[in-house]
Amino acid sequence: MDELFAFLSVWWLWIDLAATVLALISIPSVLVMRRGRPLAAMSWILCLVSIPVLGILLWWMLGRRHMERKRRRKRKAHDTICQSIESLRHNLNLSRVSRADEIFPLANVPAVMADSVFEPTGGNDVAVLDSKDAFDVMAEDIQAARHHVHALFYIWQADETGRRFRDLLAEKAREGVEVRVLCDAIGSPVTRGPFFKPLREAGASVVGFLPPRILSRSPRLNFRNHRKILVVDGEVGVISGFNIGDEYRTRWRDVGLRIAGPAVDQLQEIFADDWYYATEENLADAAYFCQWKEDLGNLSGTDCATVASGPDSEFMPIHDAMFVAINRTKRRLYITTPYFIPSLPIVAALRAARYRGVDVRLMLPALSDMRLVRWAARSYYQELLTVGVRIFEYQASMLHAKV
Repeated sequence: MDELFAFLSVWWLWIDLAATVLALISIPSVLVMRRGRPLAAMSWILCLVSIPVLGILLWWMLGRRHMERKRRRKRKAHDTICQSIESLRHNLNLSRVSRADEIFPLANVPAVMADSVFEPTGGNDVAVLDSKDAFDVMAEDIQAARHHVHALFYIWQADETGRRFRDLLAEKAREGVEVRVLCDAIGSPVTRGPFFKPLREAGASVVGFLPPRILSRSPRLNFRNHRKILVVDGEVGVISGFNIGDEYRTRWRDVGLRIAGPAVDQLQEIFADDWYYATEENLADAAYFCQWKEDLGNLSGTDCATVASGPDSEFMPIHDAMFVAINRTKRRLYITTPYFIPSLPIVAALRAARYRGVDVRLMLPALSDMRLVRWAARSYYQELLTVGVRIFEYQASMLHAKV
């Protein structure tokens, strides 16, 4: 036994030494592939240096070119569907301009971001939905569907809430309504089992976004779709932080927006983009866009600006939009988020807002589904409290809202 232990110790020493050398050699690759993202680069470098054996495997299996290949494929699909939709928009003579430019000044974004940062639209009806009421509102909108229902969610649970919406969509599909459901294959493993069989048998299309392939040369575990979007007849859209599941309806606190008007086309375009990537079905058709025009005279006129982002983005549009918004704040800045791990520029922007006399308040969860994230969030408290940022922790339940 002692000889075996000595033999293994020697071999492990050589493996660890080889892994350390490979980790050091891999650092330039990290710096190139994560250029412009210092926190991500530093995280990978710390992983490589501190746990070289595991770090080497993670970087070369998950972190390097495999993500770039997915980004190129997603960008190709994105460009294809965007060209089709832009042609459709031109034929329909659709104007997207609103009065929101002065509060959302992102007109000069680079070309690679232009399809993710949508032009502000006017003439929208917008209602804020609490998660306790939102599921009933979504159910009512689905029941009223005449032509199509498009649902995109990260998580769809096989529980009471999940069965309720599955059966409701199956009923609409049997009535002849086009039903398309896109769920992340990791977040919603039910897409691969019998749970959605009744919905598929009713004629609906149910697709899992990038199902994992263990033997694939390009692992997909870190290329996920966290969006939560519902579009009904191209007239009404719901965008939120809640998924389809009992905990989001009964135990978690969350908010969403129900939108009617031109901004629905932007939600539809985001869905169409992801749907095309997953299925190669092109939804750039007048039947899915501009359906709100008949009701335009009855809408209230709220301005909306939509920003899309994801792991396929070369830049971080949502981060940059938040940075701009924070720096333009004059009186009040109230932020609610379940996962507060701000970048250094965001922290600097929050401090600068206080220097200008802005009332800055953060509402963060006291109870979190990710304990490490909560601990990480609290590491920023002292710096922000010192400059006068007021921080509140929501006690009643898990706070999942992003406002």
